[in-house]
Amino acid sequence: MPDSTSNNLNPDRNPVVAPIAPTAETSGITRLSRTESETEGAHLRRVAEELSGSGEERLGKLKAMLLHRDTSERILAARELGKIESLKAIQLLRDLLVSSDEGSWSLAIHGLRLGGSRAGWLCLEGVAQADALQFASSSEREADISFRRLMAMGRTKMMDRLFRATDGHSRSIPGDLARKFSIDAVATLPFEHKGVMEHRLGLINGASATPSDTAKALGIELSKVRSLELESWQAIHTPIQVAIDLR
Repeated sequence: MPDSTSNNLNPDRNPVVAPIAPTAETSGITRLSRTESETEGAHLRRVAEELSGSGEERLGKLKAMLLHRDTSERILAARELGKIESLKAIQLLRDLLVSSDEGSWSLAIHGLRLGGSRAGWLCLEGVAQADALQFASSSEREADISFRRLMAMGRTKMMDRLFRATDGHSRSIPGDLARKFSIDAVATLPFEHKGVMEHRLGLINGASATPSDTAKALGIELSKVRSLELESWQAIHTPIQVAIDLR
């Protein structure tokens, strides 16, 4: 939890900040290396497909389904692409993820998260890191898109790093940027939840409050503070939902 931050609750939208240092998780996708979730046989089959170009027909059909009028067809295509251990499949979803259309984000996030492949998670982390950098953009529109996409992706390592860096002690993430993200993220919560998180994250006076201190400051029960904090993290960490559930 952050211990101290700047006392400014309305940071400049156009801060000059140092770049976020890349991490092993966000530096890119290794094309043909074996992933943790693959057996040796599955890895060899995937490499063979990558090198031979087989599976192109299936990818072509799924790519066409992404443009289908029927929402359920688009969701199904995203799900199937996320399951394929192929860089080309992940790239199709990444193209949707980095677009400016929120409907495309939801499809991509849905497919990448359900697929559960290492390449898919690296894709999400890479885009999250790029959005964190863009969050400090001088363009109001670009900064807004980056923030909304970060929130739409739900919990990522990049999101965790931003919340932890609000005290300004991170070596790789500027404190002003992390604080701005935390303030905007908490602002998406209902009023009662927002009050609890502002105290717990130290967004009011620069020092994070204990659950007990938060309860006293807000005049509510300690159990209520803990419940509201849990609900708040669940809301912040939950990725955007697709319009139709195909279960």
